[in-house]
Amino acid sequence: MGRQLFQDGPYIDTHVASGSALTSTSAEALWIGATFTPIFANDPKAGKIYCVRAGGIMSTSSSGTLILIPQYGVLGGTTLGTSQTVTVPINMSAVAWTLDFDLVFRTIGAAGANSTCIGTGKFCSAPFASAPAAGISFVVPFGGTSATVDATVNSGITISKALSVAGSMTVQYAYIFSRN
Repeated sequence: MGRQLFQDGPYIDTHVASGSALTSTSAEALWIGATFTPIFANDPKAGKIYCVRAGGIMSTSSSGTLILIPQYGVLGGTTLGTSQTVTVPINMSAVAWTLDFDLVFRTIGAAGANSTCIGTGKFCSAPFASAPAAGISFVVPFGGTSATVDATVNSGITISKALSVAGSMTVQYAYIFSRN
């Protein structure tokens, strides 16, 4: 019999309104991990899977680059594998995007940075409208770096972005659940 994949907490409501448009070309947290994608103290167990889902809109006025940085904790927390620097499509206007990220705890240790986890994800948006990649979807994979974290304190998963071009990213929702 197939696994039914009942979802488990943390049970946190998502945004009830769109977040503010993020316009900085420096790294900015897409949302506050402790508020919308928390991982509570002592909840992680070896083999536990946390799934983050988010979506919103993005606009750009010219060609530039995008970098995504998943972190355990707050902006500037423990990095879980920065994405490659990816060129973004030109002149996007309020184009929808989605983000999926799965974090797996491998080991649980005593208090302090003694637990290990690893996660991977992808950011997807509209296809390129012009050459050289016309019709090809804009996908940015990120993560893949094992990290040592403290699973005995309240934390969360924060995804930040660095968009090098004038434009904006707005988060319309972000939430977390566990597969097991």
